[in-house]
Amino acid sequence: MNTPLLQVRGIETFYGNIMALRGVDMDVHEGEIVTLIGANGAGKTTLMMTICGNPRARTGQVVYDGQDITRLPTHKIMHLSIAQSPEGRRIFPRMTVLENLQMGAILNAERETTFDGDLARVFQLFPILKQRGGQRGGTLSGGEQQMLAIARALMGRPKLLLLDEPSLGLAPLVVRQIFEVIGQLNRAEGLTVFLVEQNAYHALRLADRGYVMVNGQITMSGTGDELLHMPEVRAAYLEGGAH
Repeated sequence: MNTPLLQVRGIETFYGNIMALRGVDMDVHEGEIVTLIGANGAGKTTLMMTICGNPRARTGQVVYDGQDITRLPTHKIMHLSIAQSPEGRRIFPRMTVLENLQMGAILNAERETTFDGDLARVFQLFPILKQRGGQRGGTLSGGEQQMLAIARALMGRPKLLLLDEPSLGLAPLVVRQIFEVIGQLNRAEGLTVFLVEQNAYHALRLADRGYVMVNGQITMSGTGDELLHMPEVRAAYLEGGAH
């Protein structure tokens, strides 16, 4: 197999003296959807934030598209065709939907020539955002805010999309809609996606490959289907869970 688009090797991350990540190894190949599942507090978001440079790994290496980005500042990492839709959405609540999308386009070096097409693309993916174009982000529903967060990330034309808990706190119908869009982006456009998600069922059904994190360590890995059918995974993350 070709060199991974994203390589994480031996990453250890600390908050003060507390070790949050313990020797994490992970690969994401171009064109894949790779998911990281685990309980709340397992270290999933910390890994995604470490990839983005904040917090910075104390030991180990993060390589993106052949470049060591372990020590790069976050703003420089975000200019390398990486976009993140963070946990908690973090849209700009006082800005309109359109203004939020304009902010996302800042990371696109070709935005002056591609903006209108990119805007039409995200409105096709999330038609409700077109209807809400002049509405302030903070007045949207939770599901609409999550759609806006993903759409804003897509406006940067990323090669790698990082999604942190896109289903958190959303109604099942909205969750299905968002996962369908993620799958569509991957299948139709070949977008590479790294997905951190507590909803193991939806994440593993969608993913080409997955990793399981427990207490800051990767404890299992395999294809999405393999993990979905592992008794340990089913017992810990699927039985009684929301599908």
